[in-house]
Amino acid sequence: MLITGIKSRPVYDRLQPLSGGTRHIIAGQGSGGRAMLRLLDDMAGLDRPITLLYSQESFSGQDFLEQLQQHNALPLQVHATNQALIEALTTLLDDAHMGTRLYLAGSESFLGSAMQVATHFDLNRDEVLREHSGTLVRRVWCVHCDTYTENVTQRVYVCPGCGVTLVVRDHYSRRLAAFQAVKADAEVPGELPEAEELDT
Repeated sequence: MLITGIKSRPVYDRLQPLSGGTRHIIAGQGSGGRAMLRLLDDMAGLDRPITLLYSQESFSGQDFLEQLQQHNALPLQVHATNQALIEALTTLLDDAHMGTRLYLAGSESFLGSAMQVATHFDLNRDEVLREHSGTLVRRVWCVHCDTYTENVTQRVYVCPGCGVTLVVRDHYSRRLAAFQAVKADAEVPGELPEAEELDT
């Protein structure tokens, strides 16, 4: 179910070729492979370098590696984890020049992490497209110990960093690329909010 009440949640794009690109970097994970394949079809015949990065780590369990490997014989960097892909993307963008266009596809957590890298390298809004794929499980940041937790589906959970029972707020921080979580019983010690599934 799409969450419409969270005004701070990013609005995502549909991947399509961006004009003016002299180099195209397409990075995705899990179910984002479907959007990558569609974009590659749209780019057929484009006479510009294309770099593909794909992570098989996926909350949804979807994997498009085989289809990507067979697509137009383009070089493909495969990573076992999203973090490994993010590190490879950082290296690529560190060496990028004017005219680089970045396309991202995958979970909200992956998109947020990748956008932190793009922002670090000052890529403008007209140089990056992000397409969300899969569920809207949340990447959550603990305000008490600065720990990030991926794929959170429960409103109340225990922080793996500090062990505090947290409640996930509906505020999405673009700077942190995560939802914020605070101590669940801060107002009345021992009184926890009702446990519930997050809208994902």
